[in-house]
Amino acid sequence: MKIGLLHYSVPPVIGGVESIVGAHARLFADAGHEARTIARHGAPDAVLRRMEDLREALRDRDVVIAHNVMTMPFDLPLTEALWQFAEEMPHVRWVAWVHDLAACNPDYDHPWHRPPWDRLARACPRFTYVVVSEHRARQFSALTGCEARVIPNGIDPAAVLGLTPAVKAFAGKHGLLAREIVLIQPTRLLRRKNVELGLEVVAELRRRGRDAVTLITAAADPHNAKSDAYAAELHRRRDALGLREAALFVGDSFAVGDSDVVSLYALADALFFPSRQEGFGLPVIEAAVHRIAAFCADVDPINGLLEHGLQVFAADASVGEIASLIERTLDRSPAHRARREALRRYSWETIWREQIAPLLM
Repeated sequence: MKIGLLHYSVPPVIGGVESIVGAHARLFADAGHEARTIARHGAPDAVLRRMEDLREALRDRDVVIAHNVMTMPFDLPLTEALWQFAEEMPHVRWVAWVHDLAACNPDYDHPWHRPPWDRLARACPRFTYVVVSEHRARQFSALTGCEARVIPNGIDPAAVLGLTPAVKAFAGKHGLLAREIVLIQPTRLLRRKNVELGLEVVAELRRRGRDAVTLITAAADPHNAKSDAYAAELHRRRDALGLREAALFVGDSFAVGDSDVVSLYALADALFFPSRQEGFGLPVIEAAVHRIAAFCADVDPINGLLEHGLQVFAADASVGEIASLIERTLDRSPAHRARREALRRYSWETIWREQIAPLLM
């Protein structure tokens, strides 16, 4: 489809609605549509100040989505023109995307019952109205007597988390942002790191119905001849447990640099650190700085690195006990639950698939 995205301004003008218009343009383009942003201010190639130029730019569109223009008073000639254009161009689908309602905002004091202000307090019959929240939907219904479809604003999680290109691609390939529990074990593949316990724990969590995954950052240790054999053993155990998509050896996919490790921490819900022995245990400190839970074996010196936040399990704890500790800790964490809810409900990928794409059908 040919889609026009219309607003008062577009980048380089900075604003909340401008950022949403930009995100929508990328979503439409990624889905194979021809998306054009059109404004009266902003980037030169998008600006059309003359109404006749605007009319011609909209005439060849299959869909025109006007953000805020039909409900806010910042360019009343533009609002008037869209009412007229909608009548002139019945072949175009017209959508008013409502972020704000001036007529419901006491900060705007205008005679809403008189022209041209009344345009902002009525629903144009040629437009489908979309609002960004249930609150706006209630306001719009009370104001106009009409119903509006609710489609929320969203986020690009990879951008918000600052993922490196390699980690972003890896997360997309394995659907990591949609997983229920993401554990990270930054480690070389050495027997004392007890990586096999992480495999068993993830297998147990999955048996309990949890969509859990563990990210093991490193490949075999080039300084330790026995590391290759241990790596092969771990891969065989992973496959025997049916964990090809749930126990991911990140180093098998790309060389993990320092910035990639930071991104993997950003992806993770918790550190899993079951080492049988350590000289220090730096990942515990890193996890705390990243504000994620840390589950570690009750061995010196790991168990004494921090006074707060460590979830320690006995060295001889059963797989079931450790899985229960992880479930209990994360289920009781408001921050973890809010993070998962935000990623589930407000990623642009989800909003596109479930709400925006059906709007075009």
